[in-house]
Amino acid sequence: MATLQQALTRIDTICPNAWDDAAKLLWLNECESMIQTRILGTAPEACITYDADTARSTVLLVPAPFDRLYVYYVIAMCDYAAHETAHYADSMMLFNAALDEYAKWYQRTNGTAAAPPGAAAQIAANSAARHMHENKGVLDGITAARAAAWDAKVSPAALGPAVNTALQAAKDSGAFRGDRVTPAQRVTPARPARPLSEARTIGRQLISRRLSTAS
Repeated sequence: MATLQQALTRIDTICPNAWDDAAKLLWLNECESMIQTRILGTAPEACITYDADTARSTVLLVPAPFDRLYVYYVIAMCDYAAHETAHYADSMMLFNAALDEYAKWYQRTNGTAAAPPGAAAQIAANSAARHMHENKGVLDGITAARAAAWDAKVSPAALGPAVNTALQAAKDSGAFRGDRVTPAQRVTPARPARPLSEARTIGRQLISRRLSTAS
């Protein structure tokens, strides 16, 4: 595995530049954070970082031969800072290819990386926030087994008393569309008013009939 000093030396040898170690350490930190959060499943706040006081003998996370990705990334950032867009594009293409190669090797060797803890917590919080309604208890009680039971149209007893009680309570409260609508709650649509001209015509017809009857 490459050390921090070996990475800095390789960068300066392959691509002589005017940037000091502080700038290159910043870019190395960006690269390490990308590797840790995307591939290793590390939460952002738990990522390993380097600074001026870090021992130059510190071993980087990615082993050889994949550690060349550090060199590609820092050189790409040097090109970007120097406005060398063509060189930047070439260096980033090499970096992305090396990163993808390392990710595939890591997953073959260690299995698919777990979801970052921060992402898992955020997903759980979002799910809980979306279920803030009257039927939350009913929905939370629906498991895969109970859904399969419904699909198979088994007896309500097989669903368990807790679900049946929750469903009955929801029905009794009128939570389901069309349930327990009392006559007082039913609204009879009002008959639309007739146009004035039509009303006048009907009035004349009634008067004419009454006159005919009277004669």
